[in-house]
Amino acid sequence: MSGLDETLGPAVARLIERAGTALTLRRDGPPGYDPVTGQVTETRTETAVTGVVEDVETGHSHGLVRRGDRMVTLAAEALGDGADPAPGDAVVLRGASHRVVSVASIWAGDRAVLHRLHVRR
Repeated sequence: MSGLDETLGPAVARLIERAGTALTLRRDGPPGYDPVTGQVTETRTETAVTGVVEDVETGHSHGLVRRGDRMVTLAAEALGDGADPAPGDAVVLRGASHRVVSVASIWAGDRAVLHRLHVRR
């Protein structure tokens, strides 16, 4: 661990907390089975976070960006250890669920300080 990651992580988290909007990061886990009741249960983890949301330009010629796609920037420190977002997760913004298409992380030292999520409705 370096001095940079100890300083940059909290600074990024404070800036996003001030400038961002409330949202929920949702991750569906593997289903569980209760042999007594015969019921299959879903496991879901939801984390309330603050993120900066941006619209994405659709003028890319490679077609990976669609109209309505957004970029969501989250402070890694706000998510805690082991809770890095991944493709397939969902971001709930103003009641609407957006699927995470890809994640790019920015690192300082040996830890991520923020995550940029490409999300699609």
